[in-house]
Amino acid sequence: MSLPVAEQMSARSLTQQFATGALTPREVTEQQLERIAEVDPTLHGMAFVAEESALRAADAATGRWRLGRPLGPLDGVPVTIKDSIRSDGMPWRHGTLPNADLPHDRVDAPPARALKEAGAIILGKTAMPDLGMMAAGVSSLYGVVRNPWRLACNTSGSSAGAGACLAAGVGVAGIGTDIAGSVRLPAASNGLVGLKPTQGLIPHLAPSTMRSAGPMARTVDDAWDLLDVITRADPRDNWSLPALPDNHREIGPGGVTGLRVGVLTDLGYGFPVAGQVIAAVERAAGVLRAAGSVVEEMGPLFDHDPYDPLDRVFQVRAAAEIADHGAAGRLVHPAVREWARPAANRTAVDYSRDLAAVGTEQQRVTLATAAYDVVLSPVLPVVSFPAESVGLDEDRPLYHCGFTAWFNQTGQPAVTLCYGLHEGHPIGIQIAGQRFADYRILRLARWLEQHRPFDLSFPTDPQE
Repeated sequence: MSLPVAEQMSARSLTQQFATGALTPREVTEQQLERIAEVDPTLHGMAFVAEESALRAADAATGRWRLGRPLGPLDGVPVTIKDSIRSDGMPWRHGTLPNADLPHDRVDAPPARALKEAGAIILGKTAMPDLGMMAAGVSSLYGVVRNPWRLACNTSGSSAGAGACLAAGVGVAGIGTDIAGSVRLPAASNGLVGLKPTQGLIPHLAPSTMRSAGPMARTVDDAWDLLDVITRADPRDNWSLPALPDNHREIGPGGVTGLRVGVLTDLGYGFPVAGQVIAAVERAAGVLRAAGSVVEEMGPLFDHDPYDPLDRVFQVRAAAEIADHGAAGRLVHPAVREWARPAANRTAVDYSRDLAAVGTEQQRVTLATAAYDVVLSPVLPVVSFPAESVGLDEDRPLYHCGFTAWFNQTGQPAVTLCYGLHEGHPIGIQIAGQRFADYRILRLARWLEQHRPFDLSFPTDPQE
């Protein structure tokens, strides 16, 4: 039995075959483990392969389907979770060499618990950079994660392995985490859909006001199917929200007519946006305009560079974790270690002032986007960058996250979708909405996906 190509291996296609007996979860899981063995020596996207537990879970799912008693729409469907998501029986290493020998966890973070209770088959964990503090696929522990669209190109990060594996046909969907763009950036670089939800919609550990778990997949429907499973309140996360209403997938009879769309291609600071990236955003804007949306070009969000206080907040976060390693902190990737080093000389007063400055800029973004139902923008300012690079600015590994990071600060939902190809490499666009409008932006992403003016085939054979 041959492995379905990536774009044919959706949750719904699999469960339909499970229901008829044409396929079983055991067969699909065995195929997926073979797929990992085939491509991961090149991609380095898997941090841990959970072969034994995956096969046990697949056998249980196979039994449920034979009895006609599946647990839900993901029962028996293969998925991955990021290294930073704790799962009973799997290691948590946070992408960094000092954690290489930690014992396996004995706790399930909320997303892992939800997946297991839904019967999904967790194939294993995907690689990430050190501490999640690099928007690239480079790690002291896992090395360089390579992009299957073009192996010389970066996957972006920090959900780097999830992006590479999904693009190459490993898993139907995956869960990443996003603190400055870490779901959306690798989704864009790998041609995927990736959602950073309204803060609190997907509970996670440790609770955070700016980091969230988020679904990644090759299609909006698969990302949505995963979202439906992991969206539920959990008392361990004091920020977690109850389910949101209006969880329907079709845009209503009026289509997108009258939708207020802001087009943002200039932040007012940061790296200049490549012409090919602007073209992808304008392509989506043109499709919406032709369908009756009210599309308006936005001016720059900022009249100055607001990044330094936010960067220092991230430095403090990284420095605290490095300090917890003691002498082993020297093993953290030097790009992260050296970037975070100045935090040791800052006071609590300095940190408080930086938080206040970030809060001021957060309000600026909230007010600037409030006039629109959705805002279209780039995800990355460039099409790609070299696989071995830690980012566009070697001294500030998160500086190229401007279009994504501010929506973590505002708590607004944002989803990425591939809407361009340049020399065989995908270009993602970002669709951001108002808080609690997660399903609105997903409906729009699904509509744009259906009206995408080109075919998208994933590189199941990684490309040189």
